[in-house]
Amino acid sequence: MRINSQKDISPWASFRKIDVYIDQKKILSNINIDLNYGENIVILGPNGSGKTTFLKLLNRSIYPISSSNSSFKLFNKENINIWEVRRKIGFLFKEMEKRVSYGVKLYDLIASGFSGTFNSRYSKSISTTERTKIENLIIDWELESLINNEFHSLSDGQKRRGLIARALVYEPSLLVLDEPFCNLDIKSNFILNSNLNVLTKKSMNIVYITHTLESILTSTNRVILINKGNIINDGEPNKILRSKILSDLFKISINVVKQGDHWRGIPLKN
Repeated sequence: MRINSQKDISPWASFRKIDVYIDQKKILSNINIDLNYGENIVILGPNGSGKTTFLKLLNRSIYPISSSNSSFKLFNKENINIWEVRRKIGFLFKEMEKRVSYGVKLYDLIASGFSGTFNSRYSKSISTTERTKIENLIIDWELESLINNEFHSLSDGQKRRGLIARALVYEPSLLVLDEPFCNLDIKSNFILNSNLNVLTKKSMNIVYITHTLESILTSTNRVILINKGNIINDGEPNKILRSKILSDLFKISINVVKQGDHWRGIPLKN
């Protein structure tokens, strides 16, 4: 269940009256929200609604418009060192795959998480402690047979698992994922979903975007809906993942059903 007691709520990110412009176009408008420890959050919304921009505020690659009435805090700080952020939050964004140079092997990619770059040379200077962490991640993410393969020779699912392993090298308590299930086949989707659910059982909190209800993690206890740069709904899955709410959001008639701990969206004829 989502935390309900005010006494128990502890935010790690706080947004107050946040606006974001990109190329003079307003992408996010008047964002007022807290992201709290103990929550696994899925963000849903149509393409172009501002979901990825919202996540990029968290890794400081995008900055909001500053005003006397606005504030954005990470770990209760308005000004925070980017290395402190990287040690506390692991990130996966879609464009990361394109930043990896051809010829870089999977092991080197994971090791590059310690340097904050995609520089394969860093793996030659890692410490014994860092090497042990990498070896544990390789086992946890079932990458043993692939570790000497070139990154760009891997399947989408294998690349995704490698990039998430890279995001976990500092053992962060938070993981922020931009469409981790995009373009995955059924088997790869299942493996990634299962691995992420295991992480949440180890006290990892995950914030992620997905476009399919079937990919929603069973450990998810909060849903945020974004449309046209605005947060339009926010609450527990059983209250937000409703047929009418999602039909209105995506402008399509959809029947939302829950089977056990899993969600499905079934399109209906108009």
